[in-house]
Amino acid sequence: MRISPHIAVSRRAYSALLAMFAIVLLPACSLLPATGPKSDAVEALATAGLRSNTALPYALVDVSADTIGFLSQPNVVSFQGEFPDKRPKPEQVVGVGDVLNISIFEAAPGGLFTPATAAGARPGNFVDLPAQAVDQKGSIYVPYAGEIPAAARTLPDIQQAIVARLRNRAIEPQVVVSLNQQHSSVVSVLGDVNTPGVLALNSVGERLLALIARAGGPKFEAIESYVTLQRDGKRVRVLLSRVVHDPRENIFIRPNDVIFLTHESPTFTALGALNQNVFGFNSEIPFDVETLTLSQAIGKAGGLNDNQSDPAEVFVYRYEDRHFLERLGVDTTKFTYDRIPTIYHVNLRDPSGYLLASGFQMRTKDVMYVANARVVDYYKLLTLINNTAATTSNVSTAVTGVNAAEKTKW
Repeated sequence: MRISPHIAVSRRAYSALLAMFAIVLLPACSLLPATGPKSDAVEALATAGLRSNTALPYALVDVSADTIGFLSQPNVVSFQGEFPDKRPKPEQVVGVGDVLNISIFEAAPGGLFTPATAAGARPGNFVDLPAQAVDQKGSIYVPYAGEIPAAARTLPDIQQAIVARLRNRAIEPQVVVSLNQQHSSVVSVLGDVNTPGVLALNSVGERLLALIARAGGPKFEAIESYVTLQRDGKRVRVLLSRVVHDPRENIFIRPNDVIFLTHESPTFTALGALNQNVFGFNSEIPFDVETLTLSQAIGKAGGLNDNQSDPAEVFVYRYEDRHFLERLGVDTTKFTYDRIPTIYHVNLRDPSGYLLASGFQMRTKDVMYVANARVVDYYKLLTLINNTAATTSNVSTAVTGVNAAEKTKW
C-alpha cells in the first residue's frame, strides 16, 4: 500500500517532536547543559565514603528584651583584659647573650686597676674592660672579681655585685655597667608590616604601636589588619584599629613577645531574601567599622526584599562561647565542645524588632540569613505549573500548525 507524501511528512514531524520530548525528559542525558557532575554520579562513582544523617546540634536564642542586654555588648577580645599588667613599664634585666660594657673606677692612682706609672696617661683613675658577653650559665667574668652572675639581674645589681667583690682589693672601687648589645630582650614583629624582623627593646620600655612603627608600620589600613600578640604560650588577636583608638590597648611589650599582623577585614555573609541578593547571588560584606549592629548589616545588604522576605524570620548564625550562653540562660550540658553552634532569631514584624536589631552586635564571620515568606513557596509551585501548562500548550499549537501546513501543502 502506498503512503501519500503528506502523511509521511506529518509522521516525520510527529517523530521529531516525540524525539525532542524524549531528550527533554531523560533525567541523566549527557547532552543537556551542566556546570559539573550530578549528585547521582558523585555518589555512584565514589570509592569510599562516610555518610551520615545526624544533624548538627545547635542552640536557638530569641533576641528579646531578656537577652539584648548581653547581646548589645561588643564581645571584643582585648589585650588589656587578656594580658593585665599594672606596671608602667617592664623592668629591664640582662639575659644570656647580652654584651655589657664595664668600667672600674678607683679613688686614687696606684690601685689594682690604675697603677701609679699609668695614672697620668688618662684623665681619671679608671679602666675599661673588654666587652663581656653573658654566657650560657648567665655569668660574666671580671678580673680579680671572678665569675659574676648577670642573667635576670638589672644593671645596678650587677654593678653592686662587682663592687662587693673588689672592695677589699681595689681602692674604694666604683663600677659602671652599660648595655653594649642586646640579644635577650628582643621582640619579633612579623606578618603584614613593611620591614618585619627581630627588634631590641628600648631600655625605657616600649608599647605595642611603637614596635609596629619601628617595623615600618602596617601594610594595610588599621580597620583591615589584625594584630596577634603571643606571650608565654598565650595568643590574643585584636583588630589593629581598636589598638589605635583605645590607648588602654596599646600595652607595654615584654621581652620575647611575638607580634604578628595579618590582613583580614572583618566581614559577615548575607544570605536569603535581601535586596542585594535579588539577582541570585549572595555576598560577603565588610564591616568597614570596628563594631556593626544587625540593623546596619541589613542596611549594608540592601534591606529585606519586600516581595520575598519574611520579616519575622531573620537569623544570625555563629559559634558562641559556652560560658556566654550560660549567662544567657541556655542549658549547655547537651553540647560537647566549648564553641557551641548558635542561631539567633529576630522578629522584625514586632514593632520593637528594629530596636533590638539596632542593639544586636554582629561579629566577624557571622552569617545573616533572611528566610522567604511561606507564600513564596506556593508562588514557585504555581509558576512551575503555569510554565508546564504553557509549554504543553505551545507544543500542541506547534503540532496543530504542522498538521495545518501539511494539509495546505498537499
